[in-house]
Amino acid sequence: MNHTDTHTAPRIAWQEPLLDILEAIIHRKWIVISIMVVGSIAGILRLASMPQVYSASAVAVLLPREKAIIDASIDTSSIETSDDRASRSSAGNLMLPPNPALYTTIIHSRAVLEEIALRFSDQLSSSKAISNNDRSEEVIDELRRMIRTTTTEEGIITIHVDSHSAQLSSDLANALFEQCEIASKAIEHKLLIHQAGHLDKALLIAQERLSETEKQMSAFTSEMGLVNTDLQASNQLRGLRELQTERDTLEADLDALRLSYTDASPEVIAIKGRIATIERQSALSQQNVVGSVGTADFGRISIAYKSLEQKVRFERDMVSTLSTKSDIYRLRAEQPIGNLAIIRPANTPTRPAGPSKKRELGLALGLSLILSIGYCIVCQQWQSMRKDRSLAARTDNLIDQVTPNFKRLKSFKR
Repeated sequence: MNHTDTHTAPRIAWQEPLLDILEAIIHRKWIVISIMVVGSIAGILRLASMPQVYSASAVAVLLPREKAIIDASIDTSSIETSDDRASRSSAGNLMLPPNPALYTTIIHSRAVLEEIALRFSDQLSSSKAISNNDRSEEVIDELRRMIRTTTTEEGIITIHVDSHSAQLSSDLANALFEQCEIASKAIEHKLLIHQAGHLDKALLIAQERLSETEKQMSAFTSEMGLVNTDLQASNQLRGLRELQTERDTLEADLDALRLSYTDASPEVIAIKGRIATIERQSALSQQNVVGSVGTADFGRISIAYKSLEQKVRFERDMVSTLSTKSDIYRLRAEQPIGNLAIIRPANTPTRPAGPSKKRELGLALGLSLILSIGYCIVCQQWQSMRKDRSLAARTDNLIDQVTPNFKRLKSFKR
């Protein structure tokens, strides 16, 4: 049994660790070199046994916002500024938002990845990316690890696919953008149909307003006896001018007769009667300039009639515009174009992208160097402990506690 000296001085801390480590490496340099050589060979063998990785990428761009293919504007026949006209012409345009995050989410969505896994199941199995025993979650996770997407604020989307098959990498990248195109067209179709439904509701409201305004105008024209205010007023004014001209002629004839006849003569009395008749006709015409409207109310009635006429024309244009826009949106919904354009499809890579020789060999050398240095330090510390009586005694005691288990095991085998 070993006895330890409890009165020995406490051990001083490790004073010169760097020098001790350097000394341990120098004294065992051949072991360090051997371990590194073995590690390098193991790294080379591991690199040779690793399957090659091929990377393919496809690039697409989100189309900018644009106006509708066919647009209908409302002619109000009023004075408007260029800003008003521009804002009115751009109102109601329907375009998909250029949001790259939307398509990134679609690419990594479970529905799209399940479609891709079903479509390329044979190629994925042959490239050992998945196996027939994998669960659906494992297949989805593996596909997500194979796919990387990068986007820019300008709307550029790039899909990178890494796999052990060159053809599979390019096919997956192109297939993902095909799914994005399908989703883009489906979104545009739904938006156009939704917008057409809103326009149909607005069209019903506009038609009801137009019918009510036409009834008001019909009642107004029937009450005032209006047919065509401009033509009626023009004819009435022309009649007044003719009566005034005839009156002026009769008054001239009357002045000429008075030179030869008295006012009691039949000739003068006849001319005066004709002048009085013309004055009565003029007065009656002024009281009914248009229909039953007199001169005093003609301005107010004319403004009211023009306002109703302009309102009816505006609402008719509104009904026509809404109907046209609804038909346009439904036609566009039948052939949506989407807002995703593939500017560079993925090509089949001719050279592998991985694994990286520098990374694998560097990792092997680094681990070998760390292992060799650790081995040298352990050996150097073991020798130091054996030289110290207290540490040697503690080490022997620990070995004695461990080795009995092995001794009993050997005796049991015997």
